[in-house]
Amino acid sequence: MLTFWIHRPGRLALGLIGLGLAVHPAGAGLYKCQQANGQVSYQQTACTESAGGGALAVDTRAPTGGGTGSKSQDYSIESQVQAMQSERERVSRERERARKQAETEARRASVPARTEHDPAKCAKQRAEVAKWHQKVLNGYRTRSERDLNENKLAYHQALMDRYCE
Repeated sequence: MLTFWIHRPGRLALGLIGLGLAVHPAGAGLYKCQQANGQVSYQQTACTESAGGGALAVDTRAPTGGGTGSKSQDYSIESQVQAMQSERERVSRERERARKQAETEARRASVPARTEHDPAKCAKQRAEVAKWHQKVLNGYRTRSERDLNENKLAYHQALMDRYCE
């Protein structure tokens, strides 16, 4: 395993940089030291006198350039819960608004245009109402038959209201 690190000093250097950045806070100093044999190492403490090198400047700002990445946006659980709740409330308000708008449009579409009094249509609808009313009063064999009779009665009553004064 030791020969692996000796033959690949670049990987060692990258590993140490990654370890140094992950373990130490952003304000901690990072030093690049070059040994007498040419090997480069990265460490938290200043280089010894025999090793040349100096402090390494590491940019820890967020991609936007302002502050550190962790402080530019709050990723706490509380802030995430609040964001999710506000999003749910916004979606709920939009759905309610859309539902009310659809109901309003349906009401406008369902309001029939007033027609003139038509005695022939009025008489026909009165006869249909009487027929379906008698069927409802006579009873039914099944629940679906009862529902059909009641719906037909309601339909013809609405038409009678439309054509009769």
